[in-house]
Amino acid sequence: MDYASLPKQTREAVLMRDRNQCMNCGKNDEQTKLDVHHIVPRGQGGSDRISNLVLLCRQCHDAAHEETMAPTVDFSSTGKMKHSEFEIFREFFEQLPSARFDTSSKKWRVPIQDMQELVDSIDKLPIAET
Repeated sequence: MDYASLPKQTREAVLMRDRNQCMNCGKNDEQTKLDVHHIVPRGQGGSDRISNLVLLCRQCHDAAHEETMAPTVDFSSTGKMKHSEFEIFREFFEQLPSARFDTSSKKWRVPIQDMQELVDSIDKLPIAET
């Protein structure tokens, strides 16, 4: 992106709002290059308004432009599950809206941020006492 065309205060406002982290995968370390991404591209009528901008790491930004794949957590079967266990495994990933099965690697891929939100929601569940 040509940052010269985006006012510095707009970029700084997006960095602050998005807490200096990728809003897709959650990366925020010092080595991560963060880009301001237009949700609706300017070429399609999108503006430079903060509501149309989101902070993405370079890998997620490239993925948004279909140049690469966003960071994911990958899952595969060990091949040692019982049929009923495998059906539960498969059903679990089919219920995750962002999970995709990669036929070339034979793995389920879930965006990192979506997986983290799932783990966080599970951590908040009350523990049943036995």
